[in-house]
Amino acid sequence: MAICGDILHSRVARSNIYLLNTMGAHVRLIAPPTLLPAHAERFGVEVFHDMRKGLTDVDIVMMLRLQMERMHGSFVPSTREYFHVYGLDAEKLSFAKPDALIMHPGPMNRGIEIDTEVADDIHRSVIHEQVEMGVAVRMACLEMLAQHLPNWHGV
Repeated sequence: MAICGDILHSRVARSNIYLLNTMGAHVRLIAPPTLLPAHAERFGVEVFHDMRKGLTDVDIVMMLRLQMERMHGSFVPSTREYFHVYGLDAEKLSFAKPDALIMHPGPMNRGIEIDTEVADDIHRSVIHEQVEMGVAVRMACLEMLAQHLPNWHGV
């Protein structure tokens, strides 16, 4: 599995790296050096700065958005340049396995980290299902936590 984009500012990336490694998955991180945590290899992942090399033969591609609200300073030259080098489009996706699935935790910034055609590919994109299931899982977790509160009466 390849996790691509703003790894440095992403809680989703950290959670997925931990869980995927625990489950025995082979995880690759693909990002510019400015968007990777220091010593990212220590997380038990392979690190790539080239999308084509990093995507070669992967089963799943998870894109992450640029989290501009967490950035203080210049992490990328411009969003246009970022998309050109790191945005997922059909050409870069062609390096992954032919049946590779496309994921994105949302919200998506079309034309910055992912091309609309790729995001809406009905045969490969599982983005809508991922977002929908993510909401359901968070709701279930919150309900379980709330059950332990002294004034909880259930729904």
